[in-house]
Amino acid sequence: MSQDVSARYNLRGLRKLIFILLCAQLSAPGTPSHGDDVEVRLAHIQRAIQNGDLRAARREAGKALQSFPSDPRLYNFLGVIDAQEKNAGGAEIDFRRAIAIAPSFTGAYLNLGRLYQEQMALEEALGVYEKLLEISPNEVEAIYQASSLLYRLSRFRESQQYLAHLSVEARHSAAALSLSCANHAALDQSTQAKACAKELIAARDITDADVVPFVPVYKQHRQEAVAVTLLEALLRRNAASNAALDELAMLYEKNKRFTEARDVLTRELPVNGPPPLELLNRLAEISYRSGDLKGALAYLAHARDLAPGNAAIHFLFGLVCIDLKLPPEATQSLRKAVQLGPKNPYYNYALGAVLLQQRQPDEAIRLFRQFRDAKPDDPRGRFALGVAFFDAERTKEAREQFEAASRDPATRGGALLYLGRLASRDNSLPKAEELLLQSVQENPTSPDARAELALVQIRRNEYALARKTLAQAIRLSPADYRTNLHLLLLYRRTKDPRADEQARRVGKLQMVAEDRERTLLRSLDIRPY
Repeated sequence: MSQDVSARYNLRGLRKLIFILLCAQLSAPGTPSHGDDVEVRLAHIQRAIQNGDLRAARREAGKALQSFPSDPRLYNFLGVIDAQEKNAGGAEIDFRRAIAIAPSFTGAYLNLGRLYQEQMALEEALGVYEKLLEISPNEVEAIYQASSLLYRLSRFRESQQYLAHLSVEARHSAAALSLSCANHAALDQSTQAKACAKELIAARDITDADVVPFVPVYKQHRQEAVAVTLLEALLRRNAASNAALDELAMLYEKNKRFTEARDVLTRELPVNGPPPLELLNRLAEISYRSGDLKGALAYLAHARDLAPGNAAIHFLFGLVCIDLKLPPEATQSLRKAVQLGPKNPYYNYALGAVLLQQRQPDEAIRLFRQFRDAKPDDPRGRFALGVAFFDAERTKEAREQFEAASRDPATRGGALLYLGRLASRDNSLPKAEELLLQSVQENPTSPDARAELALVQIRRNEYALARKTLAQAIRLSPADYRTNLHLLLLYRRTKDPRADEQARRVGKLQMVAEDRERTLLRSLDIRPY
């Protein structure tokens, strides 16, 4: 193998088995001449290794060593055999023995360096390449591997300095350019990184391995645009692996380029056979985040057909159905999720929220109890259980849950709101007003407590106060259904001429009113993605 060819191959890094490069090197500096016999034996050993017959290769090497005990190439071959058999300690001894016999034996150094790299002994590997470069300063593979190791050790400036020792041709190879581009990014040298990326895109020999391993450093150092540019170049050349497509899709998604992210991931869908569930779920997530709820549901339906026993898929399907306002489908899917994963507290909670919306509080109570018992330290379970008791008109039990929930900052505002509603239901209007004012203080940006407070004020004939309270609620959420409904009640109580117009507005808002199931799910941060 000529030096030019080996340079083009080696700069790709550790992509092939050790012996493919180094078994072809049948000469070593300082090797004594034994005539044709040893060359024939070396060729036999090499052929056996390449055919995967390591037992025959070891047998041939052992015989050859009996005749030629000081030939370093035989120890180099033994090191390759040991490495292939995962005997790292034996391989290290073999390669070092070869170097001891022939201190200028390039192949043994490179093999030893690669062995250390495979063992993640990066400092030791770097030391081997540095030693080789003292002997052979222009050894392309050693220069590149030393630079690569320095990069992996976060010694980016030194890594770049090593690359400067490569020949002009080698410096402009895709492998060297990719490492240089990553070094510049890590050193926050944005201009140089972009220039290097531009040259890398134009390189004929650019491959997936020149881009994907370096994406993390581009992300870490806010050079994501460089990563996108390089990954898109692979895409245009139809040279992007699934790993590259995944990285590009994630970058698109991060920048809210959802349509492009989905287009990239659909390239991973197999032509024949079922697609991976993980891929379908990612496509569903991107579709959901882009606002394409029907697209998300289609991907999840496909995933559900492939894995009908996967509770998580039924759960996600149900949550998307909630957003699409498909109550029967949501209920069916969430019931299946609970059936498959009866102890999952979130499945129980989500189904409880849906059933509560469908005015089935008794079953919701059982499900929320499951959540509360599974997560006794989470006050949101007590709050949801209180809502179910409230709907079932089990006032005493509802009050107990809300009073407990009001002692935790996470649920205090909502609990006070419902305690105020309970007081209002009992016609304890002064107490209701007090509790609702406290709820407003806890959640000053929420219109709910203000809407309820205004209703109590209307019932107490405090129309001026109610008007002020409702104006505040309208400012917070102009399209809130309950707030507008209570404003209509105020207009009618006070014979306001705007009542008819407000009635039409309430009718429209009723069609798009926020379902309470969504409020409960958001309180627990339960969403598909």
